[in-house]
Amino acid sequence: MMQFFRTLLGVKGEKVGRQVVDALVAMDPKSASVAQLRVMEADLDKAGKLLTNLRVDMQRERKEAVEARENYDRRLAAAEHLNNLLATAEGERLASLEASLAKLLAQLEELEGEVAIEEREADEAEALVAEAEVAYREKARALTEAKSALAKAERDMQRASIQEERERERANRAAQVAGLRDDGGSKLNTAIDAMTRRANEARANAEAARMKAQALGDLSRKSADDMGDADIQAALAAVGKGGAPALSVQERLARLKGPSPAAAPLAITDKWSK
Repeated sequence: MMQFFRTLLGVKGEKVGRQVVDALVAMDPKSASVAQLRVMEADLDKAGKLLTNLRVDMQRERKEAVEARENYDRRLAAAEHLNNLLATAEGERLASLEASLAKLLAQLEELEGEVAIEEREADEAEALVAEAEVAYREKARALTEAKSALAKAERDMQRASIQEERERERANRAAQVAGLRDDGGSKLNTAIDAMTRRANEARANAEAARMKAQALGDLSRKSADDMGDADIQAALAAVGKGGAPALSVQERLARLKGPSPAAAPLAITDKWSK
């Protein structure tokens, strides 16, 4: 069947077939080895059956050749015996012996070709058996060697796979080391940049907090009366904390007694203080 597909698909088909076989072997080399051994064992069994049949045929051919030769030799000996009897025979006996001898000789001449054919066929069968035996021994030796070769190939594949994995890991480690050497400065700079940005951000936050505290403090120190106006603040300072000049005890007593002409200016002052 595989040969049919290979013939049908041509060279491309053979390449595809090899690729498929290679892929299957790579996937499961143990099963591939077992399958290959089974194929070779089946081929050896087939060769063994063929050899057995050829040996049976050879034995039959050889037996037939031997029987043909024995029959021929027996009749030849009979012909010689009749020929010996002719030396002493006379009359009708002589004529009868001569007729029998002639008949036997004709039969021997016919048997001579048949004996040659039987012996040639026996020789050919024997040669074929010898050839088949050589082929069988070669197949048996190939199977024995294949078992050893496949086991060795399997070990080699395993070692190669392990070596490949080791080399891949070594390459990865080398790449990692090379990456650390190449990118170490940039990675360090990245960390420094991050810390610098964090420090700048902290300083900016601190400055913002300071400005906020200052602004709030300035506002808290401003009274509701001056509203931050410098002239108003100066005027309030000039008149004192109470907003009007301090009164003497006499003025305070007169104010408690009631209004008087002299108290009018004080009212103006009180009004102004309000």
